[in-house]
Amino acid sequence: MTMARPRIFDTNQKRHFRILLLMALLVFVLFAFPNAAASKNLAMVQVFSADESSPLPYVFRMIAPSSSLYDTIRHFIDYGYYPYGFIYFAYSAVLMLPLQWLGLLGNTTLVMLVLRQMVSVLPMLAALLILVYMQDGFGTYRSYLLFIFLAGIAAVVENNLWWHPDGMVTLFAALTLFFLARDRLRFGRNFLLAGVACGLATATKLVGVYFFLAVALVLALGLIQKKISWLRTLGMGAAFLGIMAGTYLLMSPFLFSSGDRLDFIYTMRGQSAAISSGYGIVYAKGLLASWPLVHQYFGELIFLIVAIACAIRGIFRGSKRLLFALILAWLIPLSVYVFSFSHFKFQYWMPAILPVLSCVVVLLPEKLNFNLKSPSIRWIGLAGLLVVVAQFGLFTEANLQNYFSMLHREQGNAAIAFYTQALDATRPLVDQSLSVYYDPNMYMPPTGQWTFTTSFDLLTYDYIQQNSFAVVFIQQSRIRDYLNPNAEGIDAAIFAAAQIFYHAVDAGEMTGYHLVYQNDYGKVFVREDVYRQFLEPAIVK
Repeated sequence: MTMARPRIFDTNQKRHFRILLLMALLVFVLFAFPNAAASKNLAMVQVFSADESSPLPYVFRMIAPSSSLYDTIRHFIDYGYYPYGFIYFAYSAVLMLPLQWLGLLGNTTLVMLVLRQMVSVLPMLAALLILVYMQDGFGTYRSYLLFIFLAGIAAVVENNLWWHPDGMVTLFAALTLFFLARDRLRFGRNFLLAGVACGLATATKLVGVYFFLAVALVLALGLIQKKISWLRTLGMGAAFLGIMAGTYLLMSPFLFSSGDRLDFIYTMRGQSAAISSGYGIVYAKGLLASWPLVHQYFGELIFLIVAIACAIRGIFRGSKRLLFALILAWLIPLSVYVFSFSHFKFQYWMPAILPVLSCVVVLLPEKLNFNLKSPSIRWIGLAGLLVVVAQFGLFTEANLQNYFSMLHREQGNAAIAFYTQALDATRPLVDQSLSVYYDPNMYMPPTGQWTFTTSFDLLTYDYIQQNSFAVVFIQQSRIRDYLNPNAEGIDAAIFAAAQIFYHAVDAGEMTGYHLVYQNDYGKVFVREDVYRQFLEPAIVK
């Protein structure tokens, strides 16, 4: 006689879960339309997001045909672009294999659609479903409302509109919380699985290291409540770290190559410096400087206060005290880093704040009951619920504008229009073999015999002269950013040299170059000898 396996979901939960899956599928399909837009070529992708265009060639290189199995594996592991982890690139590359087999890698629209949908949207939807399950267990109508609310947060919508690792990071963070809470201080399989999920988050974007407070909290509670002894506390802490580190190494196989390891360390140092200080110029840090973006992507201050209050309330009331404590213990370290040691970007904070925002579900009764005299609904709770509803309305308005803006972003785009107009001004040069510089985010598809170079660094005369560019395309917004009186350079000497260059460019007087076209979006300079040889005769005619 064999024992029946315990069911994960009861009939009611299964019904709710199926409906939630249908809702998630609907969301997935809705994002496919803007995610297929404005992606005709890699240059167009770069106009709207350099963070998408820069890594893409490395993904293609990972799956490029090789002469041997050894080279195939080596190229797949040695991906050579280390701001993001191997797991992100490996997953993206595997998604590209069917397109390669079908000869469709040249279809940039299809490539970007697959990557955005499968790498950003799908993991994010999975993360939201995990948060819903942790809060309501797919047990009541609240699961539907919470999923709709979380899917409508402006940061979630924005993240679903690009190819980036943050959807995966949010999923792994949610899984780490899920397994830690599910373990219930028993320090068994779920605790160790949390180590695996934390290792995956670390291997993707180093975010997992900020779970140290949540893990320490679990170990401390286990010790205080006499669930485990001092010796087992140390052993389980070591086991968690060991599994996390092992997962990280397994998902970072390039580290076993000394050359790749050095490249990785060098890249991480550069990334750390850029994130903490800025790119070329110092970016303001702190909550006050970050507030405009926090407000845009995560809501009004009163709403954030309500969400945090709900999480704090959950620690003292209800059956999920451990979950709420874990959520806050996860929020605090990452928030300190994001607001104190880096310039704020919405995706940095997203994996930690979304679990907190899911806590607003406690404002809803488990059963619909509008008897205000009932102790399950207090006036203060109703006020908090109204704040959440109002915030959802604000999110919805902003999301609709964002959605349709992304859907039609190619139409009337200033970068694309500038390229067409600038090309008319340099038409005699198109058939010449020339070295051309253009600022990132400018639209610059393959053009004639031109060889292109771009850089995120500050430009100086030394850089321009050393490379002897024949044509230089400069974006007006970069000029304004670097000539801002409040801008402070990370390296004072380089910034001073850059400002000399940008002051000249702003005046249209780049030494050794002739300004041939400008509008509100950008300027085009042609080296004097090239101008005299090709453009001046055309103008005379």
